[in-house]
Amino acid sequence: MKKVLNIAVATPLIKVGNLKYNADEIIKVLDESKADLVLFPELNLTSLYCGDLFLKDEFLDRTLEEANRIIKTTKYSGLFTIGLPLKVNQYVINGLLVVNNNKVIGIEMKETLTLEEQRYFDDFIYSEMNVNIFGKDLDPFGVLYKLKGLYLAITLDGMYGAPDLNNYYLSQLGADVILHASGDYEVLDSGSVKVRTLTELSSRFNQVYVYASPSKSESSSKYVYAGDMIICQNGEVIKEATNLYDNENYIELAVELNKKSVFERADIRSSESVEIPTVDNEFINLSPYPFLEGNDPFVAANVLNTLLVQAMIKKIESMPKHLQKVIIGVSGGADSTLALLVAEQALEKMGLPPTNLIGVSMPSENSLEISSKRALELIDGVKATKLVIPIDKHLKVHLEAINHTNLDTAYENAQARIRTNILMDLCNKYGGFMVGPSDLSEIALGFTTYNGDASSMYGINSGIPKTMVLTILEFLSKEVYLDLEKVIYEVAQAKPSPELLKNQVTEDVLGRYDINDFILYHFIKNDWGRPEFLKALPEVFKIDLDEAKVYVNRFLRRFYQNQFKRNVLPEGPNVLDISLNPRDGFRLAGDNEVDY
Repeated sequence: MKKVLNIAVATPLIKVGNLKYNADEIIKVLDESKADLVLFPELNLTSLYCGDLFLKDEFLDRTLEEANRIIKTTKYSGLFTIGLPLKVNQYVINGLLVVNNNKVIGIEMKETLTLEEQRYFDDFIYSEMNVNIFGKDLDPFGVLYKLKGLYLAITLDGMYGAPDLNNYYLSQLGADVILHASGDYEVLDSGSVKVRTLTELSSRFNQVYVYASPSKSESSSKYVYAGDMIICQNGEVIKEATNLYDNENYIELAVELNKKSVFERADIRSSESVEIPTVDNEFINLSPYPFLEGNDPFVAANVLNTLLVQAMIKKIESMPKHLQKVIIGVSGGADSTLALLVAEQALEKMGLPPTNLIGVSMPSENSLEISSKRALELIDGVKATKLVIPIDKHLKVHLEAINHTNLDTAYENAQARIRTNILMDLCNKYGGFMVGPSDLSEIALGFTTYNGDASSMYGINSGIPKTMVLTILEFLSKEVYLDLEKVIYEVAQAKPSPELLKNQVTEDVLGRYDINDFILYHFIKNDWGRPEFLKALPEVFKIDLDEAKVYVNRFLRRFYQNQFKRNVLPEGPNVLDISLNPRDGFRLAGDNEVDY
């Protein structure tokens, strides 16, 4: 028996912690909808990033008040969801109110919690709960909802949590449609993974699968969000859009379904055993560029650039109007060039003048003339406000004050700290925030100055390894900044150097960035240790075993010794599937004494 269900997915733009604004946006969407049901993402009333506000009773009470206002105010009478933190007896859950005919008919909760979520939210045994919302007793969690003769099930568990097991359970209950209110973020290749997973689920369990992830207006303090809206049926995507890539906040589609018999159960296919041919060397087909994840370099660069620009937009939008200028120290090197170009693109998309971007050249006696020339050409090329502040006088006064004359680490770091000091002061003078250039490779190896270039108000490159920084620059030179193609190409081809000493070359100290990035990826992502690296490096990079040992030992020594720098990293977007962010990535005490 065929049924038609008009399904909508919405990812309205929200403000972190602004309950009234968010509720008003939800009401606008509902009042304009003609669908039978509207699915919103996880925690769409509050945002995902309210932190310890989730522990405050006043905030939780206000959240529930705004949810009640949505229900009482909207003209919409169909079924919809509201994602919010919810007090249930002595517990706080990452919850979802299910509303129909302007009444709460059910509550769902997120069951698979990350370590960070466990700080704020509880999970518990359902049978022990007696839930009363707005004076009504409810049967909570894991029930089916009937709408137009069809059965709906709702889940909050993340795409990368336990969707397969959860969907098996919901399918066994007899669900015709699964609504997935997600909190998933966007990284390189995650879009294709989501689509592949959702189509597989809809095919395997013979269901319509409806998916919503948080909008691009979510906090970019750690991740970037796409606002995915996807409807799948029988293994195919039948409607999709995002507000990151398509600038859409709402999709709607009338879907025809065959009603399941009450006795029908999903046909769960088991994987057939396949004999996989073995090779003598398990590392023979490893890519030397694992961060590309098999993607075309320019395709990957385009995605990463889009995510970085959106992260910058969100950061600028979060600042008060009088503090929306972006201050960047531009050296003529790769990292500061990428930060400059990302900021320029963000301001353009926001309709703000390029003069809101302040590019600051701070040459010293160690700066290469060609680097300073490139820096000025780049600043002029994006029509940013240009400042040139030589630091030699500042450096001389400072070194005399501390009675220091050696050309050593103190001399090098003094230059980095003077530059950071200047940039921070300019933020106060002009009304803005400082964007730091440090990339993921430098952060991993500790090749940054504490309270120097390691410090900023937003680390835009902190999730991008050096090899990918160079790939993104090449993409931008060919596809976006054609007028600056020559200078950007020259920047990408130049040997990396902090230029804190004469004739300084970074790879003379750290070794090749491609090898270090390979080690970084597999060390964090795949939990490799010395045995794996000493087998893989000679095979992949054609170096001998002794050189491989040098690379591995140097990486591990620098990685562990410099954890104290990572523990105070500024906020910045994670756009790949590994993170060194101390708040949700690799965690370790700064005073560790790891035997590396």
